[in-house]
Amino acid sequence: MLLDSCSVINLVHAGALELVCSLDGIECWLTPLVVDESGPTCAAIMLDLQQRGLIHFLDDACVNAKRFLHLLDAHHLGAGETECMAIAVENDHYICCDDRRARQTASNLIGAERVFGTIRVLRVCVEQHRIECSEARRLLRTMREQGGFLPDTPQSYFCRGE
Repeated sequence: MLLDSCSVINLVHAGALELVCSLDGIECWLTPLVVDESGPTCAAIMLDLQQRGLIHFLDDACVNAKRFLHLLDAHHLGAGETECMAIAVENDHYICCDDRRARQTASNLIGAERVFGTIRVLRVCVEQHRIECSEARRLLRTMREQGGFLPDTPQSYFCRGE
């Protein structure tokens, strides 16, 4: 799953990036622009996770520059989000993105089943019994308190079937 910079920042603010990168069946990947956009604090955490084998960095060679520029011009989204989409269009990567318009664009390009936001990823953490649903709600609240533009989501979203 390709993480965009907003997702990375939100997860770092909640102390949940390592949790997400440890999920079964999900490999977390970062594009060059996402690393740049995320800032030095996030970069240090990402580097630690990369050294521990929990997150992977893609290099510039993975990005089709022509497709990237076309998507950037056509959709007027952030560079990191657009870079994730340019890579996912040509591969089978999923995308984790917290911008609603970017998620909609990505859904149209690669299919909604391959597009996540951090809220949905937190639900996967609950489904894999990594955290309780109340903890997912607490992590979301922390992200919002730290400036994440995320909708207030009821605990029932995380506690499905409990």
